[in-house]
Amino acid sequence: MVSVSQENLLKLALEDENKGNYDLAIQNLEEALSYDPSNKVVIKLCKLYRKNKQEDQAYALIKDQPDLFSDEKIFNEYCQILKANHYFIEFCQLEKLLDRKIKINISPVSESEQNKIMTGFRKKEQITQLDYQSLLKLNLINFENFSQSLLLDPSQNFAVRLALCEDLVRLNLEKTFKVWILGKQKEFIPNNTPLLEKSTVYTEVIGGIGDHFRNNPSQLPIMLGETNLILGSLYPEIGDYIRNTDGFTSDLISYIQTGNGRTNQKLLEKIYKYLPK
Repeated sequence: MVSVSQENLLKLALEDENKGNYDLAIQNLEEALSYDPSNKVVIKLCKLYRKNKQEDQAYALIKDQPDLFSDEKIFNEYCQILKANHYFIEFCQLEKLLDRKIKINISPVSESEQNKIMTGFRKKEQITQLDYQSLLKLNLINFENFSQSLLLDPSQNFAVRLALCEDLVRLNLEKTFKVWILGKQKEFIPNNTPLLEKSTVYTEVIGGIGDHFRNNPSQLPIMLGETNLILGSLYPEIGDYIRNTDGFTSDLISYIQTGNGRTNQKLLEKIYKYLPK
């Protein structure tokens, strides 16, 4: 529901928009949204972001909405934002997730622009979220091939590798991909692989950490953060390395607190060897 203050800011934003003052209109809507979450304000702000060539900000805002799939107007704006950003790969993932065709034409950027994206990505020393999102503008063949080339680079950024694997999983691809994990080349089929947070090993280990530190809330966020790094470093072959989740969880806690990983000492030492410093 929109408050009186929000309604006034919406009116001011509309006046500014009609005058072509998009920046002022956006400021009014951002202020309106700061008062209280409102789908009406979110949609209007996203539309103005798009009109003002700020598609990336529209994307960040819409992806943060809890009603992304349950509210038809929010979902329709989400699709328009994907189109404005040329996020063809995410559009393909969306159709796979919903198991239906979506009536909107979303295309990747031109072939020459795709080549620029891939070449530029290779040259980056530090990959930002926006850098990674640029890969969503590729066509499916280029995304598959470029992802495979990055996954075969032993020096590839840990977070990029994890994101690529999960994006391939969201595409439900049935072909085999190769990936470096702890200095060894592994293989996985995205269509047969769950997302990290949906894997049985992940949920059981995270649940075990939560149970152990339930009465020590100050330590829980630190332990969960560390555990996410460790489990993420083993993805997508996490089940190959962790067979006994209870034992691994206990050993992990011991290793972090005392340096003694007991039966998993060698595995944990190797994981930390490959984790980013």
